[in-house]
Amino acid sequence: MSAAAAEAAILAPEPPGPVEPASPPTISIVVPAYEAAKTVAEAVASALEQDPPPHEVIVADDGSRDEIADALARFADRITLLREPHRGVAAARNAGWRAASGDFVLYADADDVVLPGKIAALRRLGRERPDLDLLATDMFFERDDQPAGRFGEVNAFPLADQRTEVLRRCFVVQPAFRRSRLREVGGFDEELHSAVDWDCILRLVLSGSTAGLYDAPLAVYRIHDNSLASARVQSLGDRVRLLEKASRSSDLRPDERPALEASLALQRERTQLAEAQAAVTTAERGARGRCLRLALTRGNSARVRAWGLGIALLPGRLSWWTRRGFAEPSQLSRNLPVGPRSEQTRY
Repeated sequence: MSAAAAEAAILAPEPPGPVEPASPPTISIVVPAYEAAKTVAEAVASALEQDPPPHEVIVADDGSRDEIADALARFADRITLLREPHRGVAAARNAGWRAASGDFVLYADADDVVLPGKIAALRRLGRERPDLDLLATDMFFERDDQPAGRFGEVNAFPLADQRTEVLRRCFVVQPAFRRSRLREVGGFDEELHSAVDWDCILRLVLSGSTAGLYDAPLAVYRIHDNSLASARVQSLGDRVRLLEKASRSSDLRPDERPALEASLALQRERTQLAEAQAAVTTAERGARGRCLRLALTRGNSARVRAWGLGIALLPGRLSWWTRRGFAEPSQLSRNLPVGPRSEQTRY
């Protein structure tokens, strides 16, 4: 751990009552993997090289057809490899925590890197604040092998009213989950293809959990832009579905409903915009209809409705500029923060 990381602040809401430091919690690392033979060894090595070491490292293979066992052969006596049928990332995560025995479960994707000091930071956070159910650090983003900022640059950690804030956004990234609480809320929703972290964290917070942050970037999250536009549309649609599910939760308080409804309206607009933008970029036959629906949907912002109407009314083929850019930011790729170069290259 760097000197800066060692001196990082611990951020968390005030506890409801007196809290005495406790023994550091044990932390299991679970690596969900699918067709990840080329990258999983680096992720596992970064987990095993932590000081102090994790309680255990579990690789939850989601029905891969590549040579993942060969890629992990050199770690065979130091990890547990679960071979599961292909059912999606949520199922792999559930298999991982059910097999784990640590107090907390930290998930690391099979192409990510856990930086030195991550386990030490989480154990310190859990020791000083044993009332917390979610332990997190900041994280670097990396896009196509290039640094692309930090999660915390555009996601301020809330020290108050985490219940309302989690309805607006997932305000922690790669947290360690208290395993007993995962069991209580039923783990990750296997009906979702993405956004499973936000959904689970939302359910935990609304049912009484609190999150804390060790404010240092101690992992690298890799973004790849070679995914299909349809996958991005599905990802945004899953956000709508998880918020619709939250609207039916008995844990939601009446005074929290306006925040949820505003968040739901925003995610519906983003999903509709992504569908229209995907249709435009591929010259889909029904592109104009999607744009017109975007323009006519009450509740969408004026700029989004104007964009949809302008594209829908274009004569003949959709013009070349609609393929090169949009009046609204494209929803078909993730917009990441770009911090100072010194920050980006620190890892």
